[in-house]
Amino acid sequence: MEIILKVFIMFILSIALTRFMGKSSIVQLTPYDLIAIITLGTIAAEPLISTKVMPSIISLIALVFFYVIFAKLTLNQKMNKLLLGEPTILIKAGKIVEDNLEKEHISLIQLLAILRNNGYSKLSEVNYAILEPTGNISIIPVSSARPVTLADLNIKAEDEGIPIALIIDGIVQKKNLRLVNKNQK
Repeated sequence: MEIILKVFIMFILSIALTRFMGKSSIVQLTPYDLIAIITLGTIAAEPLISTKVMPSIISLIALVFFYVIFAKLTLNQKMNKLLLGEPTILIKAGKIVEDNLEKEHISLIQLLAILRNNGYSKLSEVNYAILEPTGNISIIPVSSARPVTLADLNIKAEDEGIPIALIIDGIVQKKNLRLVNKNQK
């Protein structure tokens, strides 16, 4: 029964601390996000093997404390550059920058697959491809290859707002009704 209690405590604490770390630690992993999550899992598993829970709880709280400090430091431009690095141009004016591919350990096959997955089958359609510090590749197409927008067609569109669920699992969401200036009727 004690092991089940340990698992429950560490599971709930890990979820709470991961939520405290913020959504960016889940969606766009930076190097310190990845290390924090791996370390959090390792520390959370420790009491399941040993008998001591309190040192692991203290370690988890210290880890999240350091994580939050690093997250705040990346708000500073110089620290952001140091901790996360800078974007790297992989394609410039439709030409592959081979030195940067090699430096970032990205093969030509990987790059071309990413371009195709984003709807660009020809290099001539890509003005820039930039490897972001988060690991994503941003693709900036040439003007002739980008999708047509309403602005291109000189069509004005009204703001449609954000879609909000008014009923979830059969329950009327009164707070959401107030947001859209509606009543239950």
